[in-house]
Order: sequence, then structure tokens, then C-alpha cells
Amino acid sequence: MTTTSTDPNGRKRVLVIGGAGEMGAYACRVLAKADEIENVVVADRDGTRAAQLSADLGPRAVALQLDISDADALADALEDVDIVLNTAGPFYRFGREVLSAAIATRTHYLDICDDWEPTLEMLELDDAARAAGITAVIGMGASPGTSNLLAMLAMDQCDTVDRVYTAWRAGGLTVLAPGEPIPEPNAALEHWMHNCTEAIQIRRGGEYVDAWALEEIPLTYPGRGEDVVWVCGHPEPLTLPRVRPEVQESLNLMTARRGLMEAMIRIAQRVRGGELDVTEACRQLFREPDTYGPAAGRAPIHPNLFAVAEGTKDGKGIRVGTQPIVLPNANMGEMTGYPLAIATLMMARGQVDQPGVHGPEGVVDAESYFEELAQLVEDRPAGPVVEIVTEEI
Repeated sequence: MTTTSTDPNGRKRVLVIGGAGEMGAYACRVLAKADEIENVVVADRDGTRAAQLSADLGPRAVALQLDISDADALADALEDVDIVLNTAGPFYRFGREVLSAAIATRTHYLDICDDWEPTLEMLELDDAARAAGITAVIGMGASPGTSNLLAMLAMDQCDTVDRVYTAWRAGGLTVLAPGEPIPEPNAALEHWMHNCTEAIQIRRGGEYVDAWALEEIPLTYPGRGEDVVWVCGHPEPLTLPRVRPEVQESLNLMTARRGLMEAMIRIAQRVRGGELDVTEACRQLFREPDTYGPAAGRAPIHPNLFAVAEGTKDGKGIRVGTQPIVLPNANMGEMTGYPLAIATLMMARGQVDQPGVHGPEGVVDAESYFEELAQLVEDRPAGPVVEIVTEEI
């Protein structure tokens, strides 16, 4: 059974599933340079890509061709490491499966799951993880992940919390030239479409309730004012109330130009009516008019990635907004892989060590996390790394 590293300096052995992929590769690059890590196993279905990345990373990286649908091969790989990072989707298929294997081998676990359904399935393994003495952190990417820890900083400013929201900027579609063929949808676009068209769960009235994405609501960020946002299906609303049970409402929200979201609403109605599947819905999004730039309406006034908590402080109503000031370059790999690597290093040092299955806010110290994440930014400016602003309500 995997319990502790055999390295005389206490360095950890880390297996990165999907390590040659876009998200996993960024995590591997950080870990292969870290003093806390003995070696990094770059595990991928594509053995050639795994070998290429391992060669680039140097002597502490090892390649492993691994198909995680092979339960025996997965178990064998887990037996030889202290920590496993799961970046291989879809998490509705492999999330609970890989976490269960990690519990069986007593291997600490982190992932970047951003689906609400497998999040609930993995939270059901909390008792088993505690019994095995392993720590599992689910959703340790950008959103969820960084967003959860922004929410934690906001909630920490409150004596009681009534509402907590996490939010991110939607957009970035490829703009097609006239006559240019519609591209095949990538996994990220299909995932977003799935989250916007299927039934979801949110927190309202102090309970978890079924809902639909793309509901439009107003939201105020302190110092910026009110703007409209749209509900998305994500894990944050399901895990944040676990650390602040008094929370009555928790939502994950999208900010965007109105034209894009109105196009998504039109398409979602067609998906829910059975006219389009998710892949064809993604293609249809490229056909919709006025979804990009000024033609889609004014830009949102809210930050690109932020959290808002509303509650009380010293008997008065308070609203708190948090956003990162210093972040790595905003490509998907860095925004997701770097947070995963930082949490892994904190785990390797014993800073993330509470047995059980947790959202990031349940076990990762937010202030330490943002300080470490900022170290990965070239030419980091002096001063705070996170904005925290408050106003009375």
C-alpha cells in the first residue's frame, strides 16, 4: 500500500494521469522542477507523447503508457507513487473510478473535475477516503479551483454568509472569416455546451435544488456596480456550503456580452427539445450572428474571474468581492495545470493533509495558494496578489 515516499529527503513520487495533455503537461512542468518531488510519472494513453514530454522535462520525469480503463494497470501504477493527479476526462466516466482506485492503494489524490455530477459521486467516497487515511482534492483547476479559494477569501471576511457566488468570463470563440468552414468542436467547447444545456444542481433556500443553466440574474461586485450574469452548471455551489453550512444561496455564474449568451439560450432550447445534440449545438454556435466583439453588446463590467460573498460582519450587512491581481498567462493549460501543481506541492509538504474528499476550499489555505501561484508569473509586480473589496449592504 502507498503511504509515504521512500526518498530519504521525504520527496514525493507523483503520477499525472493525462500528463501529456494540455492541462496535465503544465502541471508536470512545474512538478519536475520542484524540490519537493522525487519523480513525476507522465502517464498517458499516448505513450509517444508521454515519452516526448518526459524527455523534455529531464531526469526526474518518467513516461508511462497507461489506459485508465484497464483497472489492473491503473492499480499497478498507483502502487508505486505517493500522489496521483487525474487530468483525464470525461470525469463522469473516470472520476469516481480513479478516486476509488486511489483509495484502495492509499494514494493521495487531486483532479481538475469541473462537472457537478461526478463531483457528487466522488464526495460520496469521503468516508472511504477517511478510513484509508488519504486526502483527495477534487476540482483543483481554475473554475473550480482558484474560484473556490477566491470565494473562501471572501467568506472569511464575513461573520455569517448568506450568499456566495463564483464567476468567470465566457467567450473566446474563434471568429470565422466569410466562407470559412465551421471547425470541429473541441472538448472544452462541448463541455461548456453540456453544462449550459443539461439540468444542473445549485444551492437555494439553504438546500440543493435542481435547476437549468443560463438563468439571467443581476449581481453586484463592490466598487464596480451591478451587471447581469448567467447561471452555469459547475461544482463550486455543491462544495462551498460544506465549509459554511449557513450559506442559503450558492451559484456559479458566467459574465459575457449579451449577444453570446442570447445565442446560447436559443441553442439550449433546441438541445433540450431534442433538435440538436451537444456536438451539433457547438457547430450551431459558430453560425449564430452577433456573438463576438461589439456586435454582441457591451463588455461586462465585472472581472474575468472572481467571487462575491454577502452576509454580515459585526452585525451589519456586508458584500465582499475578490479577484486575483497576479495570475499566470491566461491560456487554458496554465490556468488549470498550474493550480493543480501548486496544490500538489502544498500536499507534498504536508500543508494539505486532512483525510477525506474535499473541494479545494476545504483543505487548501487560500492565502498561501495565491502567494505560490503568483511565483509562477514572470516579472511579478510588487504588492498584493488578490484584490479584496468590501461594502456595506
